[in-house]
Amino acid sequence: WLKHFMRRVALVTQHTMAACCPPGSWPACQSSDDYTPKGTPSKLGDLSVYEIGSGDKAVLVLPDVFGWQSNAGRLMGIADTLAEQGYRVLLSDPFYGDTAAGKEDIMGWITSFPWEKNVGKDIETCVKHLQDAGCKSIGAVGFCWGVWAFCKASSEGIPLKCGVGPHPSTRLEGAFGRDEQAMMDKVEMPVLLMPAGNDPENLKEGGAIAASMAKKGGASITFPDMQHGWSCRGDLKVPEVKRDVELAMKHMVDFFAKNL
Repeated sequence: WLKHFMRRVALVTQHTMAACCPPGSWPACQSSDDYTPKGTPSKLGDLSVYEIGSGDKAVLVLPDVFGWQSNAGRLMGIADTLAEQGYRVLLSDPFYGDTAAGKEDIMGWITSFPWEKNVGKDIETCVKHLQDAGCKSIGAVGFCWGVWAFCKASSEGIPLKCGVGPHPSTRLEGAFGRDEQAMMDKVEMPVLLMPAGNDPENLKEGGAIAASMAKKGGASITFPDMQHGWSCRGDLKVPEVKRDVELAMKHMVDFFAKNL
């Protein structure tokens, strides 16, 4: 029945998913009605952020293209979970309240947020904010688009210590006319990739990007039963999704404990 359910998801979303997300990816879920975020929403200039936790180690959380508009509860819950591990956590809203949901030309919308315009300076602003708060070691976790964003940041010399990327969309570098592999080869920190079964092969164990990450202390762990988007958008009522969301969080926490 799970395979039948996944086929239905694919049919519903095939006209609306971004090219950064493979066919059959999970759509944005509604915010969790039974979860109350524990942190504090605020602003860094015009950039909306959500902050929780304390300490001299921090994690910057970068969302997928659905941003906060349709998925704030899940993203804030992930931030709160990381804060419980002893980190200061900053969740950024890189799309300024907007979302890919409902956009007719999603790739056109994505490319309206280039590194050179807002993405780079916003990540720099977040890192400086954490440094000013006394954080000496800053890692990142991204989802889909967010993995491209923190890998791009590392390749451009922004001082991140390590990163974790469920269902990565690093191929977005190509949408901006640049080379994905070249960008990933310039990443100079350990990165844990957690591709879904329908993510590109170069991200999985034995692939060229996975091999590049392994040379820098990173790794790739494939979740073959999952569809792109499961960790922050998958339906937690599906037992297999719940199982792998919990496993991905465990890998995330363990990786930060080792590398951050």
